[in-house]
Amino acid sequence: MGWPSDDNEDQREPTAQQHYNANLAYLRSHRDERNAIRLVRLEEEGPPLPEPADGARGWLRWYVRRVPTAEQFAGLLSGLEGEGLLTSDEVAGYAGNVTADSVAELTAHINAVDDLTAARQQMDRS
Repeated sequence: MGWPSDDNEDQREPTAQQHYNANLAYLRSHRDERNAIRLVRLEEEGPPLPEPADGARGWLRWYVRRVPTAEQFAGLLSGLEGEGLLTSDEVAGYAGNVTADSVAELTAHINAVDDLTAARQQMDRS
């Protein structure tokens, strides 16, 4: 019901990447000349190295700015599958195709999954 829980997980400090994403969201929603300059700089830097709490999505955001090695890409696919964001067929389709375009496609796919989930949750609340 919106109340903080007793779980330590809800009480933990945000990761560096979560902080980075919050800054991006703030700068995008409060546009003026100074914030626009900060936003460009922050986007050029890209997100910080993910921490375990960032999960596979954190690694995906990281690899948008840095093309992964074949081994890293395989780990990313495995992580996305483990978190239920990709099916085994989708993983097989991407396996061995380590390019910036593949990372961009995965990012678009995960964003679409997140958008659908948010829309379903919104409908359930109505």
